[in-house]
Amino acid sequence: MADDNKLFSFQGYVYLGGISGRKIVDPVWVGDATMTVALETESVEHNESFSGQRLPYGRLTTKKSATATLTLFEARAENLALALYGVNVPVTSASVTAEAIPDTTGLVALDHALIDNLVLTDSTSGTPVVLTEGTNYTIENAAGGLIRILETASLTLPIKAAYDYGAANTTGMFTTTPPERFLKMVGVNTLNNAPVVVDLYRVRFDPASELALHNEEFGSFELSGSLLAEAGLMTGELGGFGTLTLGAAA
Repeated sequence: MADDNKLFSFQGYVYLGGISGRKIVDPVWVGDATMTVALETESVEHNESFSGQRLPYGRLTTKKSATATLTLFEARAENLALALYGVNVPVTSASVTAEAIPDTTGLVALDHALIDNLVLTDSTSGTPVVLTEGTNYTIENAAGGLIRILETASLTLPIKAAYDYGAANTTGMFTTTPPERFLKMVGVNTLNNAPVVVDLYRVRFDPASELALHNEEFGSFELSGSLLAEAGLMTGELGGFGTLTLGAAA
């Protein structure tokens, strides 16, 4: 009897988490993503010296390596932290009451982004003068916290800003050591609904080589990492890098 059709077309959920042998710890779904694994060896060959033709006679593997590549389609905080080698710093919404504005006309960046309910006043003693939008200033870009000071000749400097700013998540660049994660894919062969599970025990990611900040279509960015051997798992049939498990067709 012929073997069952082994054609495949995989899809699945990709999770990243902490490392505990062959078990992922605190897995986090990365959202919509595609994943590839590449295996590579380096070898030296020996040619025989007895036939007069120097024919290949032996091959010695000197190195085994593997890489995993994720193409991420969602700008989740955890994904951006991996891409930027950064830490996610949540910013809670709050208010500013008297932020001093530089003594200049032109474009000014406030200390916070996502501003709302902006009120500018001068430094007149007793009862400060409230600046008029469109005459003394304009809001250039509320999301960026940018305002433009137009006229201050009749005012007592410095100008002071009061406003609310919204909650956000900020990620720094190159603020952590290279991240190492357990990578787990839980998927399905879409041709026959057979389950497929991939476990990569230790993946050390490189930063994103490129993060496009202007997109004509849906944006994405790529993370690549080296598979590292887990020392305690290197012996035995399953090895220390990872496994691919295929279940029976539904």
